[in-house]
Amino acid sequence: MDLQTVTSTDIQRGFGKFLDNLTDPVVVIRDSRPEAVMVDYFEYLDLKKAKEKSEIEEFEKLLDKVHAKNAHIPIKEMEKDIEEALKYVRSHRRHKHLH
Repeated sequence: MDLQTVTSTDIQRGFGKFLDNLTDPVVVIRDSRPEAVMVDYFEYLDLKKAKEKSEIEEFEKLLDKVHAKNAHIPIKEMEKDIEEALKYVRSHRRHKHLH
């Protein structure tokens, strides 16, 4: 995949041409710095889906770590700690709104 670069001025002058010939990503340069990348819409959807999948996988890994670290704690004890934490948060949220 070739990475074509164009200036923002060139994009403004010939947007339709760039859009019609968009097969590979195009890096848009403004003030000598990369500002944006133009990609085909379906490639964008694929990239977005890959990112979401990666984020879900990362979350699942963290969840597995939490479960492993807390495997020795009885469920009832965890539920009690969670309930206490919720009460604390709710009580502090209420006090913030009163001030």
